[in-house]
Amino acid sequence: MADNVIQQMVKEIKEAKYFSISIDSTPDISHVDQLSFIFRYVQKNGCPVERFLGFLPNSGHKSEELADAVFLVLESHGLDINNCRGQSYDYASNMSGRYTGLQARIKKVNPLATFVPCSAHSLNLVGECAVDCCIYASEFFILLQNIYKFFSASTYRWEILQKNLIKTENVSLKKLSDTRWSARSDASISLNKNWIEIINALSFIKDDKTEKSITRSEANGLYLKLDSLETAIMATLWGDILERFNKTSKQLQSVEIDLETVVSLYESLIRYVLDLRSMFDVYEERAINKSGHKTYRKIRKRKRKLTADEKREEETNFKIRDSLRINTYYAIIDKLHSELERRKLCYDEANKKFNFLFQIIKLSPSEVYKKAEVLQNVYKNDLSSSFANECIQFRSYLMSLTENLRPKTIIDVYKMIRTEKLQELFPYVDIALRIYLCCPTSNCSAERSFSALKRVKSYLRSRMTSDRLNRLAILSIESVLTIDMNFNDIINTFAKQNSQRKL
Repeated sequence: MADNVIQQMVKEIKEAKYFSISIDSTPDISHVDQLSFIFRYVQKNGCPVERFLGFLPNSGHKSEELADAVFLVLESHGLDINNCRGQSYDYASNMSGRYTGLQARIKKVNPLATFVPCSAHSLNLVGECAVDCCIYASEFFILLQNIYKFFSASTYRWEILQKNLIKTENVSLKKLSDTRWSARSDASISLNKNWIEIINALSFIKDDKTEKSITRSEANGLYLKLDSLETAIMATLWGDILERFNKTSKQLQSVEIDLETVVSLYESLIRYVLDLRSMFDVYEERAINKSGHKTYRKIRKRKRKLTADEKREEETNFKIRDSLRINTYYAIIDKLHSELERRKLCYDEANKKFNFLFQIIKLSPSEVYKKAEVLQNVYKNDLSSSFANECIQFRSYLMSLTENLRPKTIIDVYKMIRTEKLQELFPYVDIALRIYLCCPTSNCSAERSFSALKRVKSYLRSRMTSDRLNRLAILSIESVLTIDMNFNDIINTFAKQNSQRKL
């Protein structure tokens, strides 16, 4: 059954001709490093898909070993590396290294294999950089995790918390995760919704004389940190930011998303973050309503040791509010903005060759012709010299359509070509769109295969061979192809190959 699924996938990849790869590795339950292979291509109906082709055990972590593994898999399935038009990995140096990473080694063999870093992983790194930029932000997330640990460490404390939450029917506390920023969003939203209830639970425990002194002391410390205007500002700010980042991250993990959409989503986040820069007063007012405190806590001023030519009068001393606004609020916003801009550049670079196809109606015929020539020079073996002239006619065809029939997205454009059977009229536009749509934007499909790996190779099945693991994983992950198989033919083939009766 698994061989049948693999044959079907390889057949579809060869029919599509152009494909992209995405790989990632993780150790399984028996501490064997499994390398997951994902292929992205465009089907006949115009929909891009990502297929799991299998795990490769113990392939190594060096870029040279990973490159050998990629070439081995492609050769074993009869796939030409020269038809690879994209590759996507995370930011590990052995994968995305510019000089000796896996993407660089594949580009030496095929320069047209464009490298696109995982957009969802990039967004996580943006959040991590913003958290590490100032002490208030990092202390807030430490406090968030410590509150969860404090209540979850004892069933009695958890029961006290739940009694307070039952009154409002709010969601319970959530723990943080280093890799999944959706978990941070859930934890921050839970804290904002249960603010008063958590404070009441901590107040009850710190005043409970039946509790141990260390427990009461820990509850008092958490209570003092949480019950402040500064923490309330951080909670409301990060609650809004993480909610937007989480929703955007989920959208970036979609299989059908293209590079133009990725650029648009990053641009929307940049504009959103810039809009937040002028909203400190709004967050301060919300925090006052949440916490009930109108003043900031006084912080003891540290006296800096002066040099011989300095005077104390020359020092600039901010008020507590101004210090929080300038050194924390603006620092977080500016770090988010700069990181989003920096990481968006790589997607702009990969997208700019094809972006005239999205604006083909808005551009003049001469502009379309020039940009089409640039793209044709990049893909000389794929696009003919008549590609620019073909694009001008394609522009005229789109303009002749009414507004309601005109396709809205690049995927809709390609589906229109397929459904209207315009491949013979616009063959090279069809090829250009196919190359563009097969380019990956994330390696989330490789990470999804790790979830199947945990289900298939569990603690009770930790001794299974790699061959059996691959077969079960393929049938599980590619269940759509598994269901569509003709089981009668497979049963007959199996019976002929494994006949035990002697005639």
